[in-house]
Amino acid sequence: MNRYSRIFMLLTGLSGALLSSACSSLPQATTNSAERLHSVSRSYQESIHLSGKISVRYEQNNKQQSLPGGSFEWEQTSDNLQITLFSPIGQLIAKITQNANGALLEREGKMPLQADNLDQLLADALRWPLPVSGMRDWLQGFIRQPDGSRTALTASDQTISSDGWNIRYASWHESTNSPKRIDLNRYTTSAGEVTLNIFIEAPQNP
Repeated sequence: MNRYSRIFMLLTGLSGALLSSACSSLPQATTNSAERLHSVSRSYQESIHLSGKISVRYEQNNKQQSLPGGSFEWEQTSDNLQITLFSPIGQLIAKITQNANGALLEREGKMPLQADNLDQLLADALRWPLPVSGMRDWLQGFIRQPDGSRTALTASDQTISSDGWNIRYASWHESTNSPKRIDLNRYTTSAGEVTLNIFIEAPQNP
């Protein structure tokens, strides 16, 4: 073996050793956000406590109206529902209750209103629709099927239609695989084009 052959073999061996060392020191590939979201399983919860912010845009007398992002508290069980709405500065706007006795709307400085149908009561009193019946499922990322069963949505940016509303799931909480931002939109004869933007904090059990 001549001198140049020995030098070539030496360099080849050194290169192989360096490459092997570099490969062994590379960090392990991390799971991306989408994979983490899909890896977290979830099931529908009959009893849940949610909080967050909600903003509303609608039309009244052919003029655009808007309610800036106030906060809300949402507490439900299989039989009861209580929703509390606050202004951006924390003042109580309305307290909504639904149970076996019917639906009740309480507002500061106004007489309480009671009815059997909560969705219609809110549409008449607030002048814009709040689809409470559907939100029991939508806020958890589920859609009710015609047979009454619920289907869990995948944690992705998607838009679907349900009960006459276009529902966009814009973002999700990675830790719980639950909705973080939901945009609701529909046209109504009484309130024109209605848009609800809902931002939900990570859910907690009551």
